[in-house]
Amino acid sequence: MISHENGDFDFVVVGAGASGCAVAGRLAAIPGARVAVLEAGRAGRLRIEAIPAATIYTNGHPFYDWKLVSQPDPSRLDRTEDWPRGRGPGGSTRINGMIYVRGAPGDFDAWRDLGAEGWSYRDVLPYFRRIETSADGESQVRGASGPLSVSPLPFIHDLTPRFIAAAGEAGLPFNPDINGECQDGIGYVQASARNGRRHDSFTAFLKPAIARGAAKILDGARARRVIFGNGRATGVEFEQDGMIRMARARRGVILSGGAIHTPQLLMLSGIGPAARLRELGIAVVADAPEVGCNLMEHAGIWMGLKVNVPTLNQQVNLPGMARAMFRWLAGKGPAANPTAQAVGFARTTAGLQSPDIQLHLTPFGHIGRGSDRKLAPFPMVSVVASVNHPRSKGRIDLASDDPADAPLIFPRLLDAPEDMATLRRGIELCGRIVDAPAFRDFVEERIGWPDLNAGDAEAEQQIRSLAGPIYHPVGTCRMGSDPASVVDPGLRVRGVEGLFVADTSIMPRHISGNTQAVAMMIGDRAADLIGMPV
Repeated sequence: MISHENGDFDFVVVGAGASGCAVAGRLAAIPGARVAVLEAGRAGRLRIEAIPAATIYTNGHPFYDWKLVSQPDPSRLDRTEDWPRGRGPGGSTRINGMIYVRGAPGDFDAWRDLGAEGWSYRDVLPYFRRIETSADGESQVRGASGPLSVSPLPFIHDLTPRFIAAAGEAGLPFNPDINGECQDGIGYVQASARNGRRHDSFTAFLKPAIARGAAKILDGARARRVIFGNGRATGVEFEQDGMIRMARARRGVILSGGAIHTPQLLMLSGIGPAARLRELGIAVVADAPEVGCNLMEHAGIWMGLKVNVPTLNQQVNLPGMARAMFRWLAGKGPAANPTAQAVGFARTTAGLQSPDIQLHLTPFGHIGRGSDRKLAPFPMVSVVASVNHPRSKGRIDLASDDPADAPLIFPRLLDAPEDMATLRRGIELCGRIVDAPAFRDFVEERIGWPDLNAGDAEAEQQIRSLAGPIYHPVGTCRMGSDPASVVDPGLRVRGVEGLFVADTSIMPRHISGNTQAVAMMIGDRAADLIGMPV
């Protein structure tokens, strides 16, 4: 038996993550519009996720994290790993590292050149400016009156400026604003935070609309499939509190489940590779072979450094955490910080349109791998190198026709020889920075670094054994102007009417940087495209 929600809605958004909250909050500003947001997770009573340092608790916890696990990756010795994805209002912005990076201007011009007309840097810049309130104030490239607070670090470890200085000695100059006119260089992390609290997408975009009565969130509501009538999306079937319910949409259904869950829901709804859907017993609504394909992820390596000065590793004890929480209440200290403190972007070879390598520095470090991974009992920092524009592509598939079954993630992070070569150059750059005069005297030991002097074959094997995802999956519902693309530049799903995708799954090429900022921009821009008068 199917229960219907009270009345129809103009728009039904599936997923209250970075994009979903942004698109729903903006659509809710349309006079008279009724907006419903379906979210599988629920809000916590204590809201501990507001503490940035709480990621050590929320990541891997089933209340906050979908706890997805990838399939064996043949490009990395058949390794599997956790792929954290946020669950509940705020989605992955509820559990992420809060690192706010827009991407390089050239990234979006590349989207345009790949057929995403209307998505060049000039087109998307007004939306980046519109969504943010930057601590640096308003300029031609930064916004100062948006719903999302973008803040500087409230706490800077002593080694962070040393690392930035060492990067300069290694040829990567200081950049005071990595979200400014030029991304190249290294600078301090900007965070999606306000007064030391995590400023997630739900808090920034959707919560005010709910408070005004302009939007409604249905939490604990797991989408099962999109409902169609005469080739048009008319609503979404979902499960909530053990009941199968339906939310109807007069003007449109927007999928914002992210690069893993959006293609899953499309396929469950009959939109995907026809042969595969029939194999699973799913009626085909539209044959869309690329749904779930083109999975792109930033392949990277976390490399540790044992250092001779205290780091945050020495504060993970009862006295240290008590001091950190006391300072956090005032919006200060390490508990108020994002995961990384410095972020850099480098072009490691000539002729590139935008940086091909991203670097992070974190003031803590881990030892061990997988389930044995834990904070080191000695002073440690981490240096991370990752590939910005991967050519390697994986895919997302259904495990079955049951919506409760987790989707299958097939990463092939280092399939392309170009990605291996790029990552190796990134590791070499990290090594030059660590060995530079400004930093080298603090280093006692390298931990988890591949030996690039071991010979090409051995070095490559070590990189494959150490590389992993940076948790920035995109591309599985590619946007383009060609008939094979899943959505057109207006974010309309091809083959049906009234159905849209607004999340990072639409990206035709990966960006140079973390993905939460571009996810929010996509949601904000989607509202303009979807909400235009019909």
